Amino acid sequence: MTDRELSLPRAWRIYAATNFASQIGTCMQSTALAWLVLDQTGSSSKLGLLIGLQFLPSLLLAVPAGKAADRWGRRNLLLGAQAAMAILAAALAVAIALKEASYPALAAFALLLGVGNGLSQVTRLALAASLAGAAGRARAAGLATLSFNLARVLGPALAGFAITICGPAFVIAANAVSFLPLVLFLMGRRADETPSRPGRDSSVEAFRFLWSKPSTRIPLLAVAAAGVFAVNVQTIVPAYGRLGLGLDATGFGLLMSAVGAGACLGGLLQWRRPAASIWRPLAAAAGLGLCLATLSAIHQLPPAALGFAGFGVCYAIVFSSAAAAVQSSIPDPLRNAATSLQVTIVQGTNPIGSALAGSAMDLLGASGGVAALGVTTLAAVICLAFAHRGELMSAHAVQAPNARTI
Repeated sequence: MTDRELSLPRAWRIYAATNFASQIGTCMQSTALAWLVLDQTGSSSKLGLLIGLQFLPSLLLAVPAGKAADRWGRRNLLLGAQAAMAILAAALAVAIALKEASYPALAAFALLLGVGNGLSQVTRLALAASLAGAAGRARAAGLATLSFNLARVLGPALAGFAITICGPAFVIAANAVSFLPLVLFLMGRRADETPSRPGRDSSVEAFRFLWSKPSTRIPLLAVAAAGVFAVNVQTIVPAYGRLGLGLDATGFGLLMSAVGAGACLGGLLQWRRPAASIWRPLAAAAGLGLCLATLSAIHQLPPAALGFAGFGVCYAIVFSSAAAAVQSSIPDPLRNAATSLQVTIVQGTNPIGSALAGSAMDLLGASGGVAALGVTTLAAVICLAFAHRGELMSAHAVQAPNARTI
């Protein structure tokens, strides 16, 4: 494979670089918020509730955000949301520095930041797919996953050290600054797309399109199962690390970085092998369940880090292969509406999953809760595969002769 074949348009590369800076800040902020909540309350249920509040707007706003992007343009909506989130992060940093950030205040800020994220996710993904071009969308999904999860490696590690040395307020302030490169890029880019005004049934049409194809329906159902039962990193890793292993901020940051390191490898695999079969997200979701079940029997940092690295590989493959399937299949007039449904599934399962993970770990302990989540994930994948066994076997028969090209 040549360098030319691996390259993507310059505008996408600049956009990806500015997103990367913002993602590092976001991962640092998530680590600091989790540490603050556990330090104040010692409750994984309250941490799960806060994470749920942060992701709930993604469930409620994904479809309206897609319609808003159709009406006002992706660039305009993303610019406004990112600027608002930068201001909110700066205000949160000030509140923490003044010691006014009680748990209710942290929950309120998490909800407001979640609103900004809910408005951003659809436009962020749709704009990235548009900038990548038709030929580069599957590969761009892998690179986007690699970038996001490289931020998961750097962000939590940096946050762990920064919390110890400078305190959580500094970490939140750094996140506010990290929005600036993306905001400046969007400000310098003219709104060159013509906003569309589709009929009221655009979301229904997109849903019918995605549901009618096994190549998109099965990956999205695998994502939904993984999102509810397994991929609740911001709840599972802090609770497992602090309440299960008794780690300090540095050790907690290293566990989060292990997830990110594994996810980087998963994103790299998707980049190098972008043509995903419908088996790939199902197998990766099953891998998530196996990793969680294995982690329930581990009580030391080094093997736990290896277990979370494997978890990260499976996590990245589930989401990047599903994103590649959706973005490579949908026609551009339906891209905003279909992406909003994708985000509803990917992000919208987090409130349920975070609350479920927090309650399971409070009720059964760190090890018992992780074991229960792993077993439930495996059961969900088995049920999904059994329900679609005919389509999976047909897809395998078609794809097997082309296995060398995948």
